[in-house]
Amino acid sequence: MNKMIMNRKIMKKYIWGQYFTRGEIVRKVIDLILEFKKYDKNIKILEPAFGTGNFIRVLKEKGFKNIEGCEIDPRFTKTPQDFFLYPLEKKFDLIIGNPPFTKYNIKESYFYPKKYFQSPIHPRKYLPRKLLKKEKIRIENAFILKSIKHLKDKNSTIGFVLPASFFIEGKNLETKKVIAENFKTIIVYQNEGKMVDEPIPCVFAIFTNIKEFENKILLIYENNEKKVVKEVLDKEKLLTDEIIPKTYFYRKNNDLKGIPLSEFLLDKPVRYKKSFTKYNVSAANILAKTRIPPGENVSDYYLAVVRVGNASVGRAGLINIKKDILNDMFYVFAFKEKYNNNREIKEKICRILNENQEYFKNITIRVGSKSIKKRDILNFKIKI
Repeated sequence: MNKMIMNRKIMKKYIWGQYFTRGEIVRKVIDLILEFKKYDKNIKILEPAFGTGNFIRVLKEKGFKNIEGCEIDPRFTKTPQDFFLYPLEKKFDLIIGNPPFTKYNIKESYFYPKKYFQSPIHPRKYLPRKLLKKEKIRIENAFILKSIKHLKDKNSTIGFVLPASFFIEGKNLETKKVIAENFKTIIVYQNEGKMVDEPIPCVFAIFTNIKEFENKILLIYENNEKKVVKEVLDKEKLLTDEIIPKTYFYRKNNDLKGIPLSEFLLDKPVRYKKSFTKYNVSAANILAKTRIPPGENVSDYYLAVVRVGNASVGRAGLINIKKDILNDMFYVFAFKEKYNNNREIKEKICRILNENQEYFKNITIRVGSKSIKKRDILNFKIKI
C-alpha cells in the first residue's frame, strides 16, 4: 500500500472516525435488539452513518422495509448526507448502527461544534449546555445526543456500537445523564472477539424502555465458547460505575482477598521528576527496580505502577523520588507514614503487584491500549 493511500485511510479513521462493523456482529446485535423489543417490519429505522451499509443490508434481509440512512463519505453514496444537518423533524422507532468515534476530536474532524453554529440545526438543539460550551466533544457523544432527538416515542430504541471506553467510570458524564433521563433500560453487550476491523475494544449498547428491566442495566458477555453471562444492575450505576461487561465479570469472578493497598498508600498527587526525553525509568526497565539498594534511605522510595500499555500495564517498581526521572506512563504513590521506612513492606507490595500483572490486564479494557485508574491500584488486595 503506497504512502498516499495509507495517509488517506488514516485520515478517514482519525478525522472521520470510520471503524466498520464486522458482518457477523451486525447480525448478532440486530438479533439481540429483537430479542428484547418486538418490532414489526414496518417500523421507521435510521442508520445515521451507514458506511459500507452492513446494518442496512442485514435489516433488509430480515424483512424491514422502512429504512433511511445518512453517510457523509461520498465513497459510499451518491447522495452524501451529514447527520448533523439531517432534519430533526424526522422521527424513528429504531436508530441503529456504528457511529463514528475518535480518540481526539479536532477542528478537521466530522463533528466540531463551532462548524454548525451557523447551520439550520444549531447544536444547542441537542447538546446539553455544559457540552455546548466545550470547544470539542467526542463524535460518538454527539451522535447519541442528536439521535435521542430523532426518536419517535418512549417505545423507540437506539442501538449503537461504541468504544468500550464510553462506559468507563466518570467518563462522558453529561451524555450519560441525558441517556439516564430518556431511557429506563440499558443493555451493554460484549463478546470475546472484535466488533470492528481494528484492535479496538467495543461494545454494543441498547438504550430503550423495557418494563421487565425498568431502571436496570443488563450486562451481557459472550465468550469464545458461546457461553453467555448476564448480570442485572441498577440503572444509577451508569453514572457511578464502570459497566464494561468483560471488565465487570472478570472483577466479579476474581475477588481478591486481603488488605487493600489504600491501607499502605496515600491517595494524593505526588510530585516527581518527569521527562518525555531525559528519563531513566520507563515501563521497559521498571522491573529492574523492585528492591531498594543497600545503604539507601528507604523513605526516599515510592511505588511506581505502569498505568497504560498492552504489554506492561500493572508493572511495578520502587523509584527514588529524589534521583529518578520517569516518563509519562506511571502512577506514583507515597507510602503512609507508618510504612515509609519499612523496606520489607515496600518490596513485598512491589513483588505482589508484579506477580498479578495479568489481573490488571484483564480488568482493563480501553480504546487503543489497556490502562488502569489509580483506584484499581488502591483497591487491589494483598495478604501481608
